[in-house]
Amino acid sequence: MSLFIHRAITELNISRTIKGVRCIVRFPEGVSSLFDAFSTHLDKQISIPGLFRLFDLAEGISISALQDDPNTFLDHKPIFADKFVFAGSCKLEIHQSLYVSAYFHLPFDFFSTLDYVGKSSYCKVQEICQRDNSQWFARLSLQNIMVDPVTRKPLELPASWRKKYGSMCTGSPFVMEKLNRPDACMAVDHYKIQASDIDIQNHTNWVVYVQICMNACRKGLDQELFSKPLIQNSKNGLKEFQIRYVNEALVDEEVVVHAWETSSRDDQLCFELTRGSDVCIQATIAFHQFSVKSANTESIKSKI
Repeated sequence: MSLFIHRAITELNISRTIKGVRCIVRFPEGVSSLFDAFSTHLDKQISIPGLFRLFDLAEGISISALQDDPNTFLDHKPIFADKFVFAGSCKLEIHQSLYVSAYFHLPFDFFSTLDYVGKSSYCKVQEICQRDNSQWFARLSLQNIMVDPVTRKPLELPASWRKKYGSMCTGSPFVMEKLNRPDACMAVDHYKIQASDIDIQNHTNWVVYVQICMNACRKGLDQELFSKPLIQNSKNGLKEFQIRYVNEALVDEEVVVHAWETSSRDDQLCFELTRGSDVCIQATIAFHQFSVKSANTESIKSKI
């Protein structure tokens, strides 16, 4: 267990319940005392990358052996502890009420459910829900792939694990649709991978790619590089973020960030990060198309 997970459990009085293919991580005091770990904004709003980090924290708690509970969700420790698990595709959905509520300063619960088991991949659906009415305000669908640490090629999940948990799943895999980047993009940026971006699997952490895309989005909005309808919709708050991971980027490598709009939608931005001729990731951002009452535009912008 990492020091940060131990600190979070201790300071926030977090508890956990595991039952079959579902794990519930309870945050009885919200995340107020650790808020700076998820937000650097002066108005204390959780940014989109910060929201991904919160999902990452809850996931880390679910798969860790705790002092009072040595079990791990989905037998993670005995099955995956010495394996590499890469993100394949993921989709974050945000309920618009997030932009007018102080959910993260109030009690909430994190529900993680194994939804699908394939030959070498599996999909979890993770929801952050209000304690009082169980309404989710953020939901993440994450398709993971088990790979060989040396070849980086997919490995078959253990047959016994697939048999044990696969029969309990009722969902389907999540795979983001491939994008076709146009010859000319509305915004192009560059980023050099830093040592701090690298995770224990010796490649760029999956959340860093989210941060790169969100920085490009914010920069393009500030410079008014996108169409007026899209800029207007961005003020309604982010509704959905999808990303598919294709190739790894390593420390000191430079990636090029391409951003464009689709002709059929005025609420969506598309992204592609390339390293030379290789595509590292593709992603889309969709904004809510209607404003939410009592929302502060700058407060919403701080979450991008």
